[in-house]
Amino acid sequence: MTEQKANILLVDDQPGKLIAHEAILQELGQNIVKATNGREALECLLKQDFAVILLDVNMPGMDGFETAELIRQRPRFEKTPIIFITGYNTSDIDRLKGYRLGAVDYMFLPVIAEVLKAKVSVFVELAQQTAVIKKQAEYLAFHNQEQARKLEVIQQLNEELREANEQLETFSYSVSHDLRAPLRSLQGFSEVLLEDYAQNLDEDGRLYLDRIKAASIQMEQLTRDLLQYCRIAREDMTPQAVAIDALLKDVMSMNNFILPPGGQLIVREGLSRVLANPTLLGQCLSNLLNNAFKFVAPEVVPHVEIWTERTNGRVRILVQDNGIGIDPAHHQKVFGIFERVGNVKQHEGTGIGLAIVARAAQRMGGHCGVDSRLGAGSRFWIELPAAP
Repeated sequence: MTEQKANILLVDDQPGKLIAHEAILQELGQNIVKATNGREALECLLKQDFAVILLDVNMPGMDGFETAELIRQRPRFEKTPIIFITGYNTSDIDRLKGYRLGAVDYMFLPVIAEVLKAKVSVFVELAQQTAVIKKQAEYLAFHNQEQARKLEVIQQLNEELREANEQLETFSYSVSHDLRAPLRSLQGFSEVLLEDYAQNLDEDGRLYLDRIKAASIQMEQLTRDLLQYCRIAREDMTPQAVAIDALLKDVMSMNNFILPPGGQLIVREGLSRVLANPTLLGQCLSNLLNNAFKFVAPEVVPHVEIWTERTNGRVRILVQDNGIGIDPAHHQKVFGIFERVGNVKQHEGTGIGLAIVARAAQRMGGHCGVDSRLGAGSRFWIELPAAP
């Protein structure tokens, strides 16, 4: 940044002294303004600011003291440095009067060039530094205002987004809840038709009715999963100490969990406790176990193992299977809602199970992930704060 030149005001009724002092100060490379009396000096001050004023004491009409007093009456120039120049020896009373009027120094004629330049240069540098600081302060204030404005806009957008999300969740919850009743009716009536009136239908009719029943069952599962996904936002997140081994027993019993023929579920001993919401964590474990036993090759006997690893106040719950595996390119995709990979016709599902796991883990103050590759099984994990 180019340094701005400072203004220096010379006030003297004798042109010869003005020219002499100007010649001395010209070497400083600043703007020098001259006035031949106090009135001209005041007019100059109305037009611009000055780093320092060199003021002759003995001038006809309005002397230097009167001029200084008028200068100091203006708030804008209360702090402007004034150096009095006089050709006579001043008394202590005169000096005291000058200092009381704001003089910073006295110089006597004839002035010594080097001394004059040294004293004036100090105030020039001070004025330039003050100008730089002022500009920086203005720049900083402007950017602070911009930051505050942007922050206000972001907060407003976040509030609008939060309201929109709440409305969307309420709408999704309502739609999912209201859809279940007619879907159960559709499923029930299709079952009655198949049981009581199947003999009155030809093969195509029974096939269509089977498809209606299957579609209603799948739709009912989808609305149930959507309800569970929306319910996560409403769940109380007060953390509790949860024993994972006890929670697994509840999951196995309450969800009517049935192992496939020959399937194995191994739960290692010494599972660490976590801080979590028992309902949400139970839902996560249920979804992971169902996937582990479902996504296996046709001739493979499912083998699933569960254990925990504790590090740095966190506990990682791991569920490992010997299933079909997941391409590493899809590791993040599988946790999105309605995202399914692999042979979707061979392995039925709604595409919401792992989205529930991801969202629930996040709300409980943790996160989840998967380590897998095609044909080599998968290891899903949920990491949560450890219980004391």
